[in-house]
Amino acid sequence: MPTSTLRRAAIFGLAAIGLAAGIAAASAQAFPSGRGDGFNERDEVTGYLCVTPGCDVLRMSEAQCLCVKDNPNERRLSKLRLTCSKRESGAWVPCPVRPRFGNGG
Repeated sequence: MPTSTLRRAAIFGLAAIGLAAGIAAASAQAFPSGRGDGFNERDEVTGYLCVTPGCDVLRMSEAQCLCVKDNPNERRLSKLRLTCSKRESGAWVPCPVRPRFGNGG
């Protein structure tokens, strides 16, 4: 595969991750979890606090990370995949801690 195609694919992948992180951040502000606002739901599969009502964005509190479900309809913990990131120095970066399950992170 030509280098320019690989470069475009990498840029597209990074843009997609950035977009997902931005959506997660906006969702976290719109639907904060556990702050006395009546929305304190836990995801049935992971046990993490839900950031959005549909639980497709989760808060991994021990690492201060937001996680987006890559396959949100998956009901089996072993097959669920998450993409997790956090704000660091004004930029979204991958979380240093992997979720307690699966191979997402």
